[in-house]
Amino acid sequence: MPTPTKTTARTQAMYELEALQNDLFINWIDQSLPDTWNGFDIDDPVEPHKTRVTLRMDSDMLAWFRKLGPGYQKRINRVVRVYWLSLLCGHIEGYPSDNVLPRLEMEARRLQKEIRAQRAG
Repeated sequence: MPTPTKTTARTQAMYELEALQNDLFINWIDQSLPDTWNGFDIDDPVEPHKTRVTLRMDSDMLAWFRKLGPGYQKRINRVVRVYWLSLLCGHIEGYPSDNVLPRLEMEARRLQKEIRAQRAG
């Protein structure tokens, strides 16, 4: 696949993002969150458990990540994580008219309950 021009890449990125946002709308992101994830582990990060997977990627994307040098698999994982966290925090929309506040409020209430239970126990 030839390298796209800046304009073509922007257009393609918009189509890819729209397709991904539509998919997330259908398969709502909250339903895919791990039960143990709370989103507040940035101050004391824990290296997540790695799971071996077989992933089929577009050959041009794999070539680009590999060209960046050793550690390309970690970079791919990081790109996916940044996108996921950006959706969760509301920096980008999961679909048109996405409202992140209910997710944040729900998580805040859950954390409050957990803190109260720890104080009581």
